[in-house]
Amino acid sequence: MKFYYLYLFAIASIWNFNLTAQRNIQSINSAWEFSSEKNNKTQIISIPHTWNAEDAFRDGKEYFRGKGTYKKTIFAPQGWKQKRIFLKFEGSNQITSVFVNDDKIGEHRGGYTGFVFDISEALKLSKENEIRIQVDNTHHTDIPPLDADFNFYGGIYRDLQLIITDEIHFELENEATGNMLIKTPEVSADKALVSFKTKIVNHSNATKNLQVSVDIFNPGKQKIETLIKKIKLSKGETKTVDFSSKINKPELWSPNFPNLYEAIAKISEESSKKVLDEIDSRFGLRWFEVSTEKGFVLNGEPIKLIGVNRHQDFENLGNALPNKLHRSDYKAIKEMGANVIRTAHYPQDPEVYKICDELGLLVWTEVPVINDVTDTDAYHEVSLKMQREQILQFYNHPSIVMWGLMNEIFIRLVFNNKMTDEEKEAKIQTSVELAKKLEQETKKLDPARLSVMALHENELYNESGIADIPDVIGWNLYFGWYSPGLENFGAFLDEQYRRYPDRPLFISEYGPGADSRIQTDDPKAWDYSEAYQLKLHKSYLNQVQKRNFVFGMTAWNFADFGSSFRQDSRPYINQKGLVNIDRTKKDIYHYYQARLLEEPFIYIAGKNHQKRYPKDENDNLIITVFSNANEVILNVNDTEFTSGVEDGIAIFKLSLPEGNHQLVATDGWVSHTREIQVKFRKNLVPEIDDNGLLVNVGTHVNFTDEITGEIWISDQKYKEGSFGFMGGSVYQKSSSKFQGTASDIQGTENDPLYQTMREGIKAYNFDVEKGKYRITLLFAEPDFNASEENIYNLSEAKKKKTTGLRSFDVKINGETLSKDLNLARDYGRIQAVEISYEVKTENKISVEFGENSGKALLSGIKIEKL
Repeated sequence: MKFYYLYLFAIASIWNFNLTAQRNIQSINSAWEFSSEKNNKTQIISIPHTWNAEDAFRDGKEYFRGKGTYKKTIFAPQGWKQKRIFLKFEGSNQITSVFVNDDKIGEHRGGYTGFVFDISEALKLSKENEIRIQVDNTHHTDIPPLDADFNFYGGIYRDLQLIITDEIHFELENEATGNMLIKTPEVSADKALVSFKTKIVNHSNATKNLQVSVDIFNPGKQKIETLIKKIKLSKGETKTVDFSSKINKPELWSPNFPNLYEAIAKISEESSKKVLDEIDSRFGLRWFEVSTEKGFVLNGEPIKLIGVNRHQDFENLGNALPNKLHRSDYKAIKEMGANVIRTAHYPQDPEVYKICDELGLLVWTEVPVINDVTDTDAYHEVSLKMQREQILQFYNHPSIVMWGLMNEIFIRLVFNNKMTDEEKEAKIQTSVELAKKLEQETKKLDPARLSVMALHENELYNESGIADIPDVIGWNLYFGWYSPGLENFGAFLDEQYRRYPDRPLFISEYGPGADSRIQTDDPKAWDYSEAYQLKLHKSYLNQVQKRNFVFGMTAWNFADFGSSFRQDSRPYINQKGLVNIDRTKKDIYHYYQARLLEEPFIYIAGKNHQKRYPKDENDNLIITVFSNANEVILNVNDTEFTSGVEDGIAIFKLSLPEGNHQLVATDGWVSHTREIQVKFRKNLVPEIDDNGLLVNVGTHVNFTDEITGEIWISDQKYKEGSFGFMGGSVYQKSSSKFQGTASDIQGTENDPLYQTMREGIKAYNFDVEKGKYRITLLFAEPDFNASEENIYNLSEAKKKKTTGLRSFDVKINGETLSKDLNLARDYGRIQAVEISYEVKTENKISVEFGENSGKALLSGIKIEKL
């Protein structure tokens, strides 16, 4: 029945399209049979599709990379006898082989650009025909990307089209996928010169006298000119046809006024008005330049480029996104106030560039030559082909101003301690050679746009000369995250400008990881708090705004995205996004609105920080408001407070009583409301009968469990009459990182709870009243090499020699309840452990940790009255 449905659909759709148009374009996304090397069981799927939407977020680096096969049967009607039939792919990762009735039609290498196959000769008319597409995303040393901080999802993850043309048609099966090339060699406020170039093909058995025309429409959809040429085309011949035109007083394209012209090209027989084929393309008219003195200048006006990078994946979908989600992403980027985006780290869906044209977003688009290069002719040629395909397919988009050549190409070499000096030198040489080839190919196809390369913070790019190859360079800089000191960001830029005063600079990546479950008013590097994300982005924005020689910046990243080797606070996800992978917004997104939007804007930060826990009524709460006004008024329970705005932020320090509070912020034009709940820490123990007390031990941040809604509050030192730790120190695997351990904690989704801990802790006390209580302790052994030895089976001499042995006893009010607790032995390393005890007490609870070997540790503690 499934095949019967496909059969009928194919016939009905094809015949319907033949009645209404000369060039028939239909999607064939639905109802494909799919199987893979990993799972031979056939399932019916629809395109866009990837087989890694789940396992890349479950199995980490072990996600499936191999072959997948798509099959569909279509009926070829007799009416196709004098037609040409094509399959057009927008993107399929990464080696795609197409078979029709078991005849191999062709193969495409590379996962991020489109390609077209002519399947006409392989089809059997008036019969069913099997289309079989084999896609392989296995690591291949001759196909970039070789290595990167994102997932290499396999599958036909963009739309697939069946295109039916007349025997005489515009060429489709080329690196441009049939795109008509529209160039604007001269543009000014007074006039614009425009050229149009395409190829026509004669597959008929006779010489044809043809007319090729181009109709030009202005942004108001009015036809302003028709260009016509007479062409004689022999059978089997392909011929280039070009036109030129001058447009007076052009309506220029810019971020504020994204005016788009349209060109419609047609082929008809000279003796007939019948249109044989038709294609169209939009284009825009603008000019730009860049220098260290003026920065980026568009249409004669200087403009600071500020925006984001964007990966193309989404929660539960991998990279197989419908166009609606692409559009909503870029709409959100524009609404953020951005005027530029970088397509990281590959050409994106054709719909993306169309959207950027419409919205007015300038684009840096690049090929995925990233992290490493293979020193083979095959790798170099595939890289060059990717660049040619990218440029020729997206040439007409006025939004594109930069063609990217490479990203952080020396980063693996720099950190590879196994390579010899000779091997490193050879790697540098082949990388520089490829960069020169890419630059030459780019300028041959498009000398008008800028070439660009992204570099990581290393002097090798200057020493090798590779930084001198493109027109401009982008620095991926992470001071305050991977490198110490936010202030060192500006110092680095100043030093580069001093040494290379004529080299325009762009900040192509920056930003820390942030988890919306983690909140604090005391942010520290690597704590993954939204507060630290704000601190770093504010600093970078300020430092770039002060430096005219830096012509732009793109934050890393618009959205959290999949990265299979990542072990951050959410495993397998890079969390540097301004929004989450499901596109819910972090506070930092709204901060950019306050800094970039021209229309009045106001937002009370803390969507994920609505429950506050000050010490008492004398401990100030910090209320942060984002605004582009000069002054903000905050109304709290009908009491008004006023604060000036600096760098998009108004800070209010308030002492508020316990309970719920309605906050209303306004600048006189717009307002924003938020409700917060205040609970004093001094009352948490006395009121434990009503609410359990949960402590995120060994850290200064609060953590919210997304499933239960419970908040594990930040740790504190014990004081009589309250609660807190005694002894020990905050565990940090790296002294500069406040994350504790970055390991993927097994057995939990609440990794941050277990990644931080207090090591060498002596006790945790609660000055509770008489009663029965449940005490729950959270642990995780952070050492991959921790010993599993039983402390009581070792002699004293062997105890001293055994490394990585951690054993401790747990006592509550003097009674030993767990003896020789060895987390590695009893539960496993990097494993979430939760142990609960029920105890009775007369006046307080003291949980003591007696060390047998190594240091005791504790990640969390929860106390509930029973």
